[in-house]
Amino acid sequence: MSFQYPLLLLALLALPLLVGLYVLNQRRRQAYAIRFTNLALMGQVMGRQPGFRRHLPAALFLLGFTGLLLAMARPTAAVAVPKEKATVMLTVDVSGSMAATDVQPTRIEAARQAGRALINELPGQARVGLVSFNAQASVVAPLTRDHQSVQDALQSLQPGGGTAIGDALELSVQQLVQNRTGGAKSPEMIVLLTDGTSNTGVPPADGAAQAKAAGIPVETIGIGQRGKTTFLGGRPIDGVDEQALQSISDSTGGHYFYAAEAGVLQNIFGSLGSAFGWTTEKVELTIPALALGTVILLGGGLLSLRWFRLLP
Repeated sequence: MSFQYPLLLLALLALPLLVGLYVLNQRRRQAYAIRFTNLALMGQVMGRQPGFRRHLPAALFLLGFTGLLLAMARPTAAVAVPKEKATVMLTVDVSGSMAATDVQPTRIEAARQAGRALINELPGQARVGLVSFNAQASVVAPLTRDHQSVQDALQSLQPGGGTAIGDALELSVQQLVQNRTGGAKSPEMIVLLTDGTSNTGVPPADGAAQAKAAGIPVETIGIGQRGKTTFLGGRPIDGVDEQALQSISDSTGGHYFYAAEAGVLQNIFGSLGSAFGWTTEKVELTIPALALGTVILLGGGLLSLRWFRLLP
């Protein structure tokens, strides 16, 4: 929480003074009471003591006064609000190497789990779609607000074939551009996950150029073990072309991430969803603080009038 006029908070220094004056006043009342020498007579005259009720109105008065002082300083708080019109295209590599088990249980299953983590972090009204690619790119789930249907589509992904990163980017951009509605452009993002090197289709740089021209950032994620040879069916498979993925993300205004474990991959996807699907806005709390302080102040005054026939 922050304040537009923080210097006004110096007025809170008056609170200890008010508390001290209240305590001093209570001690004076006790001193006057001790002057009665006949304690039995004093008990008959005063009747049952109010106990804690004596201090409750004063406590409420000080609390309400604090609320009013805070309201004068114009408090504001940073609140996360959903980007209801956000649109995400999840673009997942389903080439044959995604069957490798160096990322447990398999690369493709880790991708499915990470995709679900991303979708779960998006606001309910955000649109999400799924493009898969091996030697060819295809739309598995068109852009929709039905997040469950996209999660179900993730389960259908099966590895096999080559790796056409450029084709996947072009198809993802095409889907996003075609589904744009009138008015202000809503936030858009492509999340590209791959475990290898593009070996067919158009060059990845061509797909990145289309994304850049459309104003769509591409978040690229490499998956697999870095710096070691991975075998599948007894034959070595290519590792991630990190330079190409870094170039794609840099040219489109996105970021590149590397994940060697399923847990890391899920964390990356979850953080992307929460960062992209939500935005932080400053909300002024002056009216709530003013209303709360006034209600508490009036409550203390009414209790004091009812119990003691005077204001605190």
